[in-house]
Amino acid sequence: MSEVTFVRVLRFEWIKFRSLRSSWLTLALAVAVLIGMGLFTTWLVFASGANGVAALDAVTAGLSGSALSVLVVGVLGVLVMTGEYSTGTIRSSLTAVPRRMPLLAAKAVVFATVVYASMLVATVVTVVAGQQIIGVPGVSLADAGTIRAILGSTAYVTGAGLLGLFLGGVLRSTAAALTAFFAVTFLMTLVSGLVLSQGWRESVGRFLPSAAGEAMGATMQLPDALTPGQGGLVFAGYLLLAGGAAARRMMRSDAT
Repeated sequence: MSEVTFVRVLRFEWIKFRSLRSSWLTLALAVAVLIGMGLFTTWLVFASGANGVAALDAVTAGLSGSALSVLVVGVLGVLVMTGEYSTGTIRSSLTAVPRRMPLLAAKAVVFATVVYASMLVATVVTVVAGQQIIGVPGVSLADAGTIRAILGSTAYVTGAGLLGLFLGGVLRSTAAALTAFFAVTFLMTLVSGLVLSQGWRESVGRFLPSAAGEAMGATMQLPDALTPGQGGLVFAGYLLLAGGAAARRMMRSDAT
């Protein structure tokens, strides 16, 4: 019997991912949402002459679709994990890969690689196409701030998908994991805005997952927001917590 190396496990997970039509359809939806919303916002702000629209720079307008893409990619992450448990195919995976951690790590690596590559292309297309909508020379992709915003926004969307994947690994139920993902990424921010005072929102609210993720792709530093680097570290902390919980659940519940 051939040795089960991590490279083999990666190939195994890649075959599983690419063989599911639903994975590609959901990913395509995320790309379409990011591009469509970004171009619509750019047109609304810079080309339509609409009144009452908050002032946005061209890159921020172009990347505005990432907020909805986070939801779609998060759903994809949940389904990638919980789908195996709901269908029972996880048993075959655990039999083929007796060691649990390489299996979880490979699943996360394959997912993150595919999502990041797809969303990076989508963000670049959105920003470039947005410049055509504006009709005048705008920002350059060579600008350090533009590159950082694109990479940071893409990392946030990808990280949200990983968060969904890990939550799926913890809860094993699609409905429960989707509810938890929505609560962590959206409901916590909404509730904090309604319940906390302004001082608490400024000091605590910026450390919530969505606020930290949005800071990663920000083009300008707001007074009460985290810097892109700080936002990345905070969001990475949430991923480590969720990933650790998923690993612990897999080690305890799926032990041979």
